[in-house]
Amino acid sequence: MKKNISSLEKKTYYGFLLLIYKPLLTEAVRRRMQAFYDDDLSISEISQNEKVSRNAIFDSLSQGEKELDDYEEKMQLFKKQKEFSVLLDELGNTADNEKRQALISKMKGEIGYGI
Repeated sequence: MKKNISSLEKKTYYGFLLLIYKPLLTEAVRRRMQAFYDDDLSISEISQNEKVSRNAIFDSLSQGEKELDDYEEKMQLFKKQKEFSVLLDELGNTADNEKRQALISKMKGEIGYGI
């Protein structure tokens, strides 16, 4: 993940990665990340709910972010989903039959590679 992004962009990015890769995370990390990214709870609120230190929650979130980054680097499912979404938008916005067929062929190729 890039370093120079806003906290909203970071939350959005990891929220999407969490949707894709959450079954791969440990139960504790998954639960804490869902509370932070999906439920929009603060680190303090999560630590109070779980009766652990804020540092423990921070460490879990940091570990989860690193794991999600590693999964995305290896599998690139989020990147592929974004690319496929762009192709769908192009398909919906073109009336040219040849271009539509070319986009459909490209999409079929992407699906064949495991999107």
